[in-house]
Amino acid sequence: MPYYSRIPIYIIPVSNAVNAVLPPIWLPFRGALAEIILKDRLQYCEDVIMDHEHGMAIISCDPGRAQWNTVMGPMYDPNPRGDIYVYDYATKKSLRKLKLVGFPTTADFHPLGINFFRSQGGALTRLFVVNHQRNGSTIDIFDLHYAELQLTFIMSICDHDHNILSPNAVAPTSYTSFYVTNDHRFIPRLHHNLNIQETMRGLPLGWATFVEFGMERPKFSTAATGIPFANGIVVTPTGREVIIASSTGRELYVYDRDPETNILSPCLERIPMVFAPDNLNFDCSLDVGDRTVFDSDGRFLRGLICAGHPSVPELMAMSRDPITHRAPSWVAEVRRGQGDDPAPCHAMPLSRKGPYYLSTLYQSDGSHYPSSTTGAMDFKRRRLIVCGLYAEGILDIAWEDIGT
Repeated sequence: MPYYSRIPIYIIPVSNAVNAVLPPIWLPFRGALAEIILKDRLQYCEDVIMDHEHGMAIISCDPGRAQWNTVMGPMYDPNPRGDIYVYDYATKKSLRKLKLVGFPTTADFHPLGINFFRSQGGALTRLFVVNHQRNGSTIDIFDLHYAELQLTFIMSICDHDHNILSPNAVAPTSYTSFYVTNDHRFIPRLHHNLNIQETMRGLPLGWATFVEFGMERPKFSTAATGIPFANGIVVTPTGREVIIASSTGRELYVYDRDPETNILSPCLERIPMVFAPDNLNFDCSLDVGDRTVFDSDGRFLRGLICAGHPSVPELMAMSRDPITHRAPSWVAEVRRGQGDDPAPCHAMPLSRKGPYYLSTLYQSDGSHYPSSTTGAMDFKRRRLIVCGLYAEGILDIAWEDIGT
């Protein structure tokens, strides 16, 4: 008997669908080399974050995703564990699996969104992992030791399906605090039919929770509400803004943030796009003091990287049969101001011009690299790494110059 026999089938409103035919591969970079690497070692990697200081990419993978996906289904077998890897992208010399030290042997490990925190000049690197376990999701906290290739388990945080119900992505603000998105109010484990309705209707029931721990009990507070399928989240390096991706809304929500209180303003702006945004990253190789990157108020001007899905129906088909189907991919940089997307297919609806624009960094009909969920960029090293929800290997892009 399967652990969970019902498979949700999601129908995304077709009014936002991408009508243009994507090319097999398009890049804006001059002298670019786009390699799909480590296909024999990495499978179904949902998130990647760059540690620019160390030249390392931290990668979240779950080879059992085709049998256990609490967001999209199916939910058959939660037993095989996923893994966290580190890839030395600065030299392209090594990929290492991180050993979990002190993590309960009886616990499931299905990592989805990941992120790390390190204080300025600090030696300690703390990794925050969204873990979709069979009986409820947790945010697992580890200390990362590169030299020993270990993740030392600190604690798991959950509150029995209240404030952390359907966690997707995490954005730490200190060693003991973080934001986490909840993509659904109704989850398949508890409300199968309502979960389908919430998704297919694009209902604005997702939200973000702010969590503080380190005291006797974790403290939970609601940071943002009313977000259809709240997915990726990022705190900009100045700490002045938080951006959240709405997958079914096909928009990014921009909030002002008070760095002292961690309180977010009501959503100030929405950035439309033609693909369903998934994870967000900020290129932290860029200088916070550079006025082409941040304005005088600390608001970002460039450097926000968004990956996502041009066709959710094709992604769903690939989730059912990852071998046969190839879902398309899209990665773009979000910039403030006016500009044009150099790609043959534009990432922003032509009818929705505003104070932001999108500059495509990679697009593919899926025949080159499928099902993109995350793009992580190191502009100074001229590198972009893309991972795919149902892809084998990661896409490693290096270039001589950028044409935008």
